[in-house]
Amino acid sequence: MRSFLLALIFTMIFTSLSLAQQPVLRIGIDAPYPPFAYNDPKTGKLTGFDFDMAEALCKELNRKCEISVVPFDDIIPNIVAGKLDIGVAGMAKKPEREALVLFSDKYFRSSSMFISLSSIKEITPEVLKGKKIGVQSQTTQEDFLKKSYGDIATIVPMKSFDDIIQAAINKDIDLAFIDGLPGYEFLRTPKGEQFDIAGEPIKLGDGSCVVLDKKLTQERDAINKAILKLRNSGEYQQINRKYFEFDIY
Repeated sequence: MRSFLLALIFTMIFTSLSLAQQPVLRIGIDAPYPPFAYNDPKTGKLTGFDFDMAEALCKELNRKCEISVVPFDDIIPNIVAGKLDIGVAGMAKKPEREALVLFSDKYFRSSSMFISLSSIKEITPEVLKGKKIGVQSQTTQEDFLKKSYGDIATIVPMKSFDDIIQAAINKDIDLAFIDGLPGYEFLRTPKGEQFDIAGEPIKLGDGSCVVLDKKLTQERDAINKAILKLRNSGEYQQINRKYFEFDIY
């Protein structure tokens, strides 16, 4: 019994020392971007699906993490510059991104959609001709718009989701092309009730991933295992249910 306790104490001390010797993982998330990352109106603290997932992944990796808010299109540049280690912000794989950072397996999937204050019901080249369409810059949504409608519509890249919504409310743009998950969340708000969905949801890519510094191959592999473990244990589903009425995996 005594030797068992000594072994247990030694293991705990060794684990604590190993954890202390490992550098803190600096994680960037994009906010405000409800329900993925936003400040809780009651507590003022950062919360959301991405925030909870970042904390859960850190726990599975047994690493100390420092989570900070970084604009979406600054996350990869900050990783490349050595200011961040990881981004948990729903990044989809693109060749130009894969040249700069590592990608995990997907941790959620989503579709994109058009919303508008006007009576636009369907999306066709004829309908979009001459229209101004707001979209978040450096996203797969922006790539899709430029490729599909760049020659007939005016594509207006914007820094954040909030900027797009405000431009739509102010009627500075005719439509917004946004990720469906925060989009549906917005439509449930008082400001969102005046908007309509135009056309059908559009699937872009194979899912959203965690991005990491190119040097962090072991952490990437550990995150892939952690995502599966969170799914198998049911913890992922618990986080999912806090923010969505359906499984987004």
